[in-house]
Amino acid sequence: MRRIVAVGLFVLAFAIPLRAQLVVIDPGNLAQAILIADRTLREFNTLLAQYQTIVRMAQGLGNLDTYRIPAISITSHDTGRWEYGRPWLQGLNSGDAAGGAYMQVARRLERPGALLAALPPAARQAVERAYATIEITDSVAQMGGHQVALVRGYSGRLQAAVNALERDVVSTAPGYHETTAVLDKISAGQLLAGRQDMAANQLLSHVLEQLLVRSKRQRDSEAAVMNMRLVGLRDGRAASESVVRGAAHDLRAWRQP
Repeated sequence: MRRIVAVGLFVLAFAIPLRAQLVVIDPGNLAQAILIADRTLREFNTLLAQYQTIVRMAQGLGNLDTYRIPAISITSHDTGRWEYGRPWLQGLNSGDAAGGAYMQVARRLERPGALLAALPPAARQAVERAYATIEITDSVAQMGGHQVALVRGYSGRLQAAVNALERDVVSTAPGYHETTAVLDKISAGQLLAGRQDMAANQLLSHVLEQLLVRSKRQRDSEAAVMNMRLVGLRDGRAASESVVRGAAHDLRAWRQP
């Protein structure tokens, strides 16, 4: 009996107390966690499907060489063929900012100098405005020719950029068809289109200037004709009567020599 009591005391002395924890489940939190996990899984599957589609599209790129478009070469004037127009043709090829090449092929315009001071005001104004038309024509022609030369030189650099963009577009390498690369190519295409529009607008502005100069010249000619008609309407009858009276007087006063 003593032995049993001693063993019992020994076991109690070295025994470790047991601890237990009750599991508490909140149905609302559990349902929300399940929904979050389900939504996360769906998003993951969607991203995985998109990635697989992009990889499949990149690997399935065919030969895009059929979309290559040959460049249009910018021609220049053959100055060796034309002896007398060579200076300005050379200016149209390489530039003529000061207009010296144009003036070498244009007829020399004599300056009126002090002759205008001796004219009546109306006649002097008419001559001055006729000179203005010629000077405006010269200025527009010089600037237009120089701008054509600038665009002709600029087109080479623009064509090189277009060729580089074309190589990237028709390339079958997967890296050229990633989302960022495609967006970069779209931006580059818009930039090149803007540069081309600027060059085209410069040429169109000079075409408009030429039309305006032609319109002014035509208007001045029509105004001169109209002024002469008005003078005829105003003074024609008196002038005719004067001519008739003078002719009659000459006939009456005429004697056989």
